[in-house]
Amino acid sequence: MPALHAPTPGARLLTALAGAQLLVALDFSIIYVALPDIGRSLHFSAVALQWIVSAYAIFFAGFLLLGGQLADVFGAGRVFLTAQLLFAASSVGAALSGAAAPLIAARVGQGVAAALLVPATLGLLSSAYPAGPARDRAVSVWGTTGAVGLALGVTAGGGILAVASWQWIFWINLPIVALCLLAAGNAVRFTAAGQRTPVAATATLSACATVVAIVLAFTELSRTHPAMAVVTGAVVVAVLGGGLLALSQRRSRPLVPRALSHVRTLQTGALVAALYMASFGAEFYLVTLYLQDVRAYSALAAGMAFVPLAGAIVVGNTVAGRLAGTRSLRWLLSTAFLTGAAGLLVLALAVATGGGYTLAILPGLLLSGLGQGMAFTGMFITGTRDLPEESNGTGSALVTTAQYIGGSVGLALLVLLHGEDPAAPELVRAFCVAAVIATAAAPLALALLGRNGDQPPARSSQEQSVAQKSGGHP
Repeated sequence: MPALHAPTPGARLLTALAGAQLLVALDFSIIYVALPDIGRSLHFSAVALQWIVSAYAIFFAGFLLLGGQLADVFGAGRVFLTAQLLFAASSVGAALSGAAAPLIAARVGQGVAAALLVPATLGLLSSAYPAGPARDRAVSVWGTTGAVGLALGVTAGGGILAVASWQWIFWINLPIVALCLLAAGNAVRFTAAGQRTPVAATATLSACATVVAIVLAFTELSRTHPAMAVVTGAVVVAVLGGGLLALSQRRSRPLVPRALSHVRTLQTGALVAALYMASFGAEFYLVTLYLQDVRAYSALAAGMAFVPLAGAIVVGNTVAGRLAGTRSLRWLLSTAFLTGAAGLLVLALAVATGGGYTLAILPGLLLSGLGQGMAFTGMFITGTRDLPEESNGTGSALVTTAQYIGGSVGLALLVLLHGEDPAAPELVRAFCVAAVIATAAAPLALALLGRNGDQPPARSSQEQSVAQKSGGHP
């Protein structure tokens, strides 16, 4: 059973885990403002250029379940170290790429590394911090770096391009990896491996193939002129992979432990995570598109425009971490998503009226950022709270898998809505649809969690004893 022998996790371990989440989120969004420079430098075709983004997202979502199972079987600490080294190697490969194919291959490597890193990070966090206020605070810190990483990625990308070449978009990963490894130190070595049961190879490969094919189909459909042969092939692979997965789940060791299918908080966390990325995740794309293509902002100016959003997300994460121990999860999630949806509607109004940044765009960024930060922390507290300790990695991977699949589907829908070369009216429609998607998460959280479904779990006798000795706090 994975566990930390150290009695009290230190700030260094939390720094390492938060830094890993920052790395994953940063590399998802930092690439956007660099795409034009990369295309000119490496002579990418329009189709190949999109794969710089898609390769990371597709293989991240597709291999998360495998990463979760490996973390449960071999120990989250071992997988954490392996994933960090793979991320560093892939980043070096991307920075040194002189053509399209090597760069796309390196982005695939980064996506796989991220898929291993996220469940390992959450597995370490869940093992180190007991369920309750201690874990809620840790998830809040972890969530802050992840959500802010998505926002700061655009800002950092614009800043880097203002003073250096696009290769530094990837070189910047190396000091982050080094910081994570130095901060983790020996802490990750205290995690023991789980039971040495064989990895469910058939179920794992079927699940990965299915998720990759689904994301690939929606990615292709989001283009102006989708290749229907690619879409058809992806759908066929998804159907065959899904069927094989269903058979393997019945006949052999299941990829997803059957006990997880009854964890209501995990189901809720996964669903709202999908809606989160389909709405708030698409905000980065829509705002960047509006500022650069409609308002003619430079890459640096567009990146700087996201700074207030990042600050609001930090505030939202902090608020959610404090409220999680005093308010019900259903209240926290519904409030977060309704607040963020209101911010998206304010942004839609700003685009419709053509108002200035300070009076029109900034209020929408602040309001959506506050809701976004609260939702990010709330959905992971919800999804990981009741996980069996032996399935921390797999359960955490399910939440993040749902998050990035939802993001791919949502972005594809919005691109189809606004069409080729969108102007302000098309972007207004896209912002409104994103707000509707975010709003839908509120009643779903209320219905799925119910009145008694989101109460804090009962403490064990050992936890009660520790709480009494520490004045009531674990």
